[in-house]
Amino acid sequence: MTRYRKAIASMSAALPFPAAVIYEQETESGTVRQHLALKWMNYGSDFHAARQAPTVAKTKAQRRQRVAFDPYPVIECAIAALSSEDYREVAAAIILLTGRRPTEILKSGDFTQVNRYQVEFSGQLKSRGNTESYPIYCLCRSHLLIDAFTRFRRTANIKALQDEANTAVDSRLNATINQAVREIFGAVLSSPLGDSQLSATNLRAAYVNIAYHLFGVPAESIGSFAEDFLGHQNAGSAASYEDYYCVGADGKALEIGVLRQELEAKPKQPKAEKRTTIHVDGLLKERFEAFGSGTHKEKITQLLDAAERNRSLERQLHSSNQRLALARQHIELLKAKRVETAMAQPSQEIAPQSKPAPQSEPAHTPIPDDWREMSNADLNGSHIPGSADEKIRRSIEAVQEFNAGLDKEDQWSITPTVLQKLSGSNANRVKDYLSRHREIAEMLKQYNSDFSYHQNRYRGDPREAMRWALAYGEYEW
Repeated sequence: MTRYRKAIASMSAALPFPAAVIYEQETESGTVRQHLALKWMNYGSDFHAARQAPTVAKTKAQRRQRVAFDPYPVIECAIAALSSEDYREVAAAIILLTGRRPTEILKSGDFTQVNRYQVEFSGQLKSRGNTESYPIYCLCRSHLLIDAFTRFRRTANIKALQDEANTAVDSRLNATINQAVREIFGAVLSSPLGDSQLSATNLRAAYVNIAYHLFGVPAESIGSFAEDFLGHQNAGSAASYEDYYCVGADGKALEIGVLRQELEAKPKQPKAEKRTTIHVDGLLKERFEAFGSGTHKEKITQLLDAAERNRSLERQLHSSNQRLALARQHIELLKAKRVETAMAQPSQEIAPQSKPAPQSEPAHTPIPDDWREMSNADLNGSHIPGSADEKIRRSIEAVQEFNAGLDKEDQWSITPTVLQKLSGSNANRVKDYLSRHREIAEMLKQYNSDFSYHQNRYRGDPREAMRWALAYGEYEW
């Protein structure tokens, strides 16, 4: 039903419909004109009640059998996870410390410091058109949250999500973030009644109870508190988060509002919000002022971007120089081999005279003077002496060409197994090639030194990812 309603609404916005099939509908944002079908395409109240019945029953059971937990170990685990190198663990920590949804942390939300334990939150989902920001409590010092959130949003994994739809972000990362939730908090927070595993939704419930313990007012119910600080617009939704309660190490319920006096204390300024300055002298300062445009912060960003582009170009240049050096080494080796072959052949002047052979195709393809002149297609099916060496050389060159400009995690390590599969040679042939060309084996050892032992794991067949250089012509494996 929802898909049909959306399709009709989209069509109504794009095409003019006759007045006979249009009606006016009052909404929170005013009167809208929409297709008459939308007036009748609705499920009845009985249908919605039946669909919601299991959720309602579960919520009632959870509110009647709340789970007790000590809030302080939970907060400590979250603060420790803020400095993790795994963005999913950082996301789980911020969800607990702020009570926000995963997609709000990953994409739509933002925080601004208010005081020592409060931040202004914007970008709430499921807000029904209400886009205003509002203050929320933070379960750690606000400057720690702001700095961690700023670092988190600057990571490559999170920056890549900013242009995607919220639903795509939600479906892609919810499972992995829930796994991080269980790894971080599994030992200090149990799942509520009816939930088999701890999840990000449970962290929102835990957040409400911890924040109520730290900053609540005894006269205000926890349901009202949840309604205000989770951004819900009705008491029914807020009641879904009443499945925990805070206790101390002795198992007794904790007091309410124990840190309210800290809200008036002067907060520490986040490093991320401090003014960006540089301290340089003389000619260096003049060069900096002449570089780029904008504020010091913007110029520093431009310099860092330029440095990153320069590093990428340096990697490509290094890879090209390696391929050039390898090609030159092969040329010298082939020249030396050709001289040895010529010296070993008997002189044609003293060869016994024989009847000229009839003009026909040679019994085998002659060894080329320069292997680089043989096309990929001819080399691929060739078995003449020396062809295996050239296949291996072109395979090394192909991997280097493929890796050029890629991030380290996307590159291939040049291992004997990769060379064996790309060249079509057996393991002994590759081993023999590297033993005869010590300088190439040493070059590959240096080339692979930055890769882990499992660099090529799960990458599949290298022939599906790369080919010999097109400079030698088109061909099929």
